[in-house]
Amino acid sequence: MQFSWRERRDRASRLWLYGLFFLLPALAVFGHRGVAPWLLLASLPAFLRGDFWQAALGKLLDHPSLKDPLFAGFVALLFFCFWIFLSGFWSPKHHYSLFLWVLAPALVAGSVVWFSLNLSREWAWRLGRAFSLAIAGGMIILAIEGASGGYLRDILPPKDASPGGARDIISLGRGVTALAPALFPAAAIAVRIWSRGAAAGILAIGVTAAFMNDVSANIVAIGAGLIAALLALEYRRFMLRLAGCGAIAALLLFPVFAALAPVDAIYVTASETLSDRQLAGASSSLHRLAIWHASSVEAFKGLPFGFGADYARIWNETAPMISVPGSAAPLSVIPNHPHNLFIQIWLELGVQGVAALALFIFFGMKSLLRASMSKAVGAAILGAFAAVLISITVEGSLWQVWRLAAMGLAAGGIALAHRLEKR
Repeated sequence: MQFSWRERRDRASRLWLYGLFFLLPALAVFGHRGVAPWLLLASLPAFLRGDFWQAALGKLLDHPSLKDPLFAGFVALLFFCFWIFLSGFWSPKHHYSLFLWVLAPALVAGSVVWFSLNLSREWAWRLGRAFSLAIAGGMIILAIEGASGGYLRDILPPKDASPGGARDIISLGRGVTALAPALFPAAAIAVRIWSRGAAAGILAIGVTAAFMNDVSANIVAIGAGLIAALLALEYRRFMLRLAGCGAIAALLLFPVFAALAPVDAIYVTASETLSDRQLAGASSSLHRLAIWHASSVEAFKGLPFGFGADYARIWNETAPMISVPGSAAPLSVIPNHPHNLFIQIWLELGVQGVAALALFIFFGMKSLLRASMSKAVGAAILGAFAAVLISITVEGSLWQVWRLAAMGLAAGGIALAHRLEKR
């Protein structure tokens, strides 16, 4: 049988994606930062097609109008990235190229979404199955690694030289973080391909992996995602509005509350009421409270323009040390980033960066409210969004490209789930 060039190209693209899905669980376990190059490789089938540039970009640019929330959101994203570039001029070390760390994952993720939405239903079925199995497989291995203390990472080089293998354990937790948003579209795909029981099984595997790797942020993120997804099954439009408005409110108000937090009084109360063992367990959270407070106070000093991209990492070199209850040694009031993306944007990008991100979220919410989708897809969107929101609130940084790529991975899964629902 003779195949046309187009048929051979499409077949090669799908086999390429099969191979990437096969590698995804190993990336989550052995190198969570690899999710970013993984997403770039997954975008090649779209970027190498002429109809992508005609259809995807044509939809945005043929009839541009700010009344179209999709185009308006794209403009907000471009301005956000442009402002990151401009902030390099007054950033202490003039990091002009950091805008690419945001723009590139966004464009790459957009291409993956477009490709997923334009598959035939037969291939959407096959790649959707591969996506769900990859996420479930990654979570299973992560759960086993967490229960065994990182057995596979321990027997494979390079050897972790940190005390007690702490770096390997932290990396496993980050692997769960990378897959957590994609857990919900994987479940939505499972409902369509297999059954509700299969979807529940995938979600249970994710919860198990989160508990086995003992990163509280992952447990809270997946828990919040489950609650949001369940509520979205009955109240999708209300939950979309709540999620979008809640994210904008957090962006606008979190630094205010953090700056007003009575850190010293909380430290005194903790020292008086908690045992030494309890303090040791709570020291990380107590330190984070001090980081948020100091970063927020500093952010308001830098208004209206902010201190420039990557200022937090530079500030870390001269920042004061504090005594945190439960910690054996003094800790800096700012590590490489504030462990809160909202505070980081106030600190480094100022009012203009905050406004651009708020508009991007707002127009994204409007686009989703206009879209026609099934209950399962709506639940997947809300579940993934809630998981991301918790993660970026308690530990995320704008300059961690793998976190943005994890959002792109989830978006690709949501597009596959949506394609499966189309008649």
